[in-house]
Amino acid sequence: MSQITITRDNWGIGHAVASHAAGAFWAQGWMAAEDRIWQMEYDRRRAFGRWAEVAGAGAVREDVFFRRLNLAHYAKSHWQELQPETQEMTVHYVAGVNAWLEANENNLPAEFAYHPGPPEQWLPWHCLAVYKVRHFFMGTFNRKLWRALVAGTAGVDMLRAVQPEFDPASAIVPPNAGDYAGRATPEAAAPVAPTALTDDELVVINEAAALLNPLMDDEGGSNSWAVHGSKTATGKPLLAGDPHRGIEFPNVYHQCHIACDEFDTIGLAFPGVPGFAHFGHNEHVAWCITHGMADDTDVFIEHGPFSPDRHETVAVAGGESLTVGCSATERGPVVIEHPESGVGLSLQWTGVVGLDTTFDALRPMLRAASAGEFEEAVEPWVIPVNSLLVADVEGDIVFRVRGRVVERPTPNRWLPVPGRDEFDWRATEPVPFASLPRWANPDRGFLVTANNFIAPDGPYISMDFVGPERHNRIVQLLTGRSGLTVADMAAIHTDVVSLLAPQILEILAPATPATELGRQAHELLTDWDGALDAESAAAVVYSVVRRLWAEEVTRRLGLTGGEVGEPGWPAQDMRSRQAFDGANRLLVSGQWKAISGLDDHDDLHQLLGQLIDDTAVHLAQVFGGAPDGAPLSGDSGASSNQPQPWTWGAVHQMVSPHPLATQVSAAQDLHPPVDGVGGDRETVRAAPISMHHGDRMGSGSVARYAFDLARWDDSQWVVCHGVSGVRGSGHDLDQRSNWVAGTMIPMVYSAQAVADHATSVSTHTYAPLGDE
Repeated sequence: MSQITITRDNWGIGHAVASHAAGAFWAQGWMAAEDRIWQMEYDRRRAFGRWAEVAGAGAVREDVFFRRLNLAHYAKSHWQELQPETQEMTVHYVAGVNAWLEANENNLPAEFAYHPGPPEQWLPWHCLAVYKVRHFFMGTFNRKLWRALVAGTAGVDMLRAVQPEFDPASAIVPPNAGDYAGRATPEAAAPVAPTALTDDELVVINEAAALLNPLMDDEGGSNSWAVHGSKTATGKPLLAGDPHRGIEFPNVYHQCHIACDEFDTIGLAFPGVPGFAHFGHNEHVAWCITHGMADDTDVFIEHGPFSPDRHETVAVAGGESLTVGCSATERGPVVIEHPESGVGLSLQWTGVVGLDTTFDALRPMLRAASAGEFEEAVEPWVIPVNSLLVADVEGDIVFRVRGRVVERPTPNRWLPVPGRDEFDWRATEPVPFASLPRWANPDRGFLVTANNFIAPDGPYISMDFVGPERHNRIVQLLTGRSGLTVADMAAIHTDVVSLLAPQILEILAPATPATELGRQAHELLTDWDGALDAESAAAVVYSVVRRLWAEEVTRRLGLTGGEVGEPGWPAQDMRSRQAFDGANRLLVSGQWKAISGLDDHDDLHQLLGQLIDDTAVHLAQVFGGAPDGAPLSGDSGASSNQPQPWTWGAVHQMVSPHPLATQVSAAQDLHPPVDGVGGDRETVRAAPISMHHGDRMGSGSVARYAFDLARWDDSQWVVCHGVSGVRGSGHDLDQRSNWVAGTMIPMVYSAQAVADHATSVSTHTYAPLGDE
């Protein structure tokens, strides 16, 4: 029997105290359901391939994909192999969820009015299903399809040109800095160009160009940094950062706090998943992660006919059900089939190949009493591969990679490969945990991760790291400083200086606009400091020129309509982000001469001048006048009678769609409002665009945090909406203004601080089966 008290603070965040761990997990399930039951139901339906039952025909292809992947089967079978205490944790958690459902069957959120019925009871293995569905598209599946599109359309040489090269000096663990075992040669970490691919293999890849659908690409990202006590005002470490994901409503992370006789832990949880997988602290240790960008998925080109081993029925709201034949090869499930060509794609993902023991780390993490114990706790971790930072109250700060890293054959790293035995890695042993990169208590006094290249020596992890700009900017902001505080961490969160901008500005300087308005726009860039403030006119010119350049390059390379998958695959949003990055890489690297029609610098300067002219016309139409807001003389195409000054924030607006409202027009009122923000993909305040959505921001920092290990109650955090996913609840958007302004709220932890901020208190009793 466990006695439970749940206190809600000023921001609606739940703090649960239970007499035993069973009650703490029950309380976490109850609070998650109270705040996020619809989001939990949405993720569960996606994992089971049942979203079309609510969303209709627009969700059918996604349901078919997850039925073929058989994600529900893997979640259930992996749960059965977890440690007994892990299984018990999920049992208690879903008992809390189900208790809330029973108590609130007539008080469900508004979204359920569009569902065929109330949510079904939760089972323990459902926790694994919602975790897996949130992480599949963070892997390399879509990236390999994108590279196949480039190789098959623009050629292998262009694929090499748009693929980034990584500077060892900007690695998370720079040369000769790590302290991990089993190092390989430096060449093991470097991608090898796809010379092994033959013309016939490229033809086969292009034959797969009739296959699947535009699923959302949840690529993930993030910044994090740990500051040693020798550099802080208190003498104890600070740990800070911000996860970057698609900004949807509700926010992907759930703020909560659970305490019992075994642990006292607060952090950002996944609704539907017990514990704090990515961000949190207990009394002794704080932890956070960024996406390790690991190569975790291989795609195989298969030739049918395929013999289904099972058939599943997908129900469709407002439409007819369809029967799906689900096949598999020796390598893995066939997730995409094209009956006319007989071509399919199968895949291997670390989340389904071998036993996924990730959840076995969750409970030991909660009770770790030191950074060393925390490292031991995460050894079972499988998905996703993370760049982990840990700090403890004794003063240690540690970076290490956690997760299942598999060093697959070199051709697999680049593209889909033929379905042959030599490309299969099911029998390949993962890299031992002790051989994954690690760096502790560096002499410089801090550690920084930002999805960038991890280490120049050690095992191969990925060829899909992002550029070094965010990492290098945080390093720049921390270098040589001391006496650092939580307030300093907040300032770093919202830094909008781009280290890429000076390189692009140098290239734009000789451009030759042909119009007066274009020359005015060009002049704005002359003395610009590269800070993408929301109020900046130069920032909006710089950003729109980059977008138009990427659109022009994409058109010239013939990548605007190519597909690898069913029509629309790779997803438009993902494809446009990849194209944007690749086009700007060509510009900065000097390999722009590979683009048709750009034979020398005169051609480049003329094209860039034209793009600046086009940018000026576009912005004059948007703002109704010249850069300073003055009316235009002559015929400019401007349409407004009240010109406004050009600003980046006016066009760079954060959109955070509600998934149901996106599919069901009657639910439009569930969408949250739109706000203008600064930053871009390369700034610490990450706010990337995709050409598919113009200049709008659809992903970025969904939360920010700063843990103060000297006094936990001085820690701060914020999410982009609020703790509640219930529209109109009062805590659905109450952190939004802080997030937009770049400020945070107190992260109250001690019993006294929780009491001081309490707005409601409820008590509960939980008696697990078999407990007297």
